[in-house]
Amino acid sequence: MKKQTLIGIIIAIIGLNLLFNSFHLSMGSLIGPLIFILLAIFFYQKGHRFLSLLFFIIFLTVVFDFIFSINFFSLFIAGVAIYFGVRLLRSNNKDNQKNIYETKWETDENDQKEEEPRQEHSAFHNDAPIIRRSIIGEVDYRESFELRDMTVWNGIGEVRLDLSRAIIPEGETVVIVQGFIGEVQVYIPDDLAVSVQASTILGEVAVLHERHSGINPNLSITTKGYKESSRRVKLILSTSIGEVKVRSL
Repeated sequence: MKKQTLIGIIIAIIGLNLLFNSFHLSMGSLIGPLIFILLAIFFYQKGHRFLSLLFFIIFLTVVFDFIFSINFFSLFIAGVAIYFGVRLLRSNNKDNQKNIYETKWETDENDQKEEEPRQEHSAFHNDAPIIRRSIIGEVDYRESFELRDMTVWNGIGEVRLDLSRAIIPEGETVVIVQGFIGEVQVYIPDDLAVSVQASTILGEVAVLHERHSGINPNLSITTKGYKESSRRVKLILSTSIGEVKVRSL
């Protein structure tokens, strides 16, 4: 190490020590937050965005508790609990409204006979949208499967979707993936027509060759000839805190 660099570090440390003393703070109490923020920067540079975000949240927890005497982790958990509670209340209200407007129609024997073959046909050809919800865990679609309209909501964890392994029907298929904290990864084949809307409140969004990070980054990309394609997929991807990645294979 050069002598000039060493002297500069010593002077900077002395200056920081005087600054902390003026606010009645000690440098020793800031070693922990410093380690966490350095780990966050290290993992961010290595491409491990989720680990970087995790250490950054720990850093904020320690700093808020030390400077403002606020337990950031408890505040965060409270926010998560309120968020889930409101979502459950809203979904419950929607179900109640549906029950109010439901009407039971009487059918005669001939109508029932006509309905029986339709029910048998739908049992083998289920075109109903896929709805999947998970509070904590991993949602994985990387095996062969038949793609249809789907909505996936995951609280904390990762969502992986490999469209190169999917059987894609004719027309437009809409896939909605929402996450609270974690990572959303979607892999698409090069010859598939897609329209992508990706966003996050805090984190990183990477779609094909474009990448944005920070607060509220979002990307909208549509491949050439999307509307004219006989098979096309519309992707609506979002997280509150984390990463959204769409890669071509």
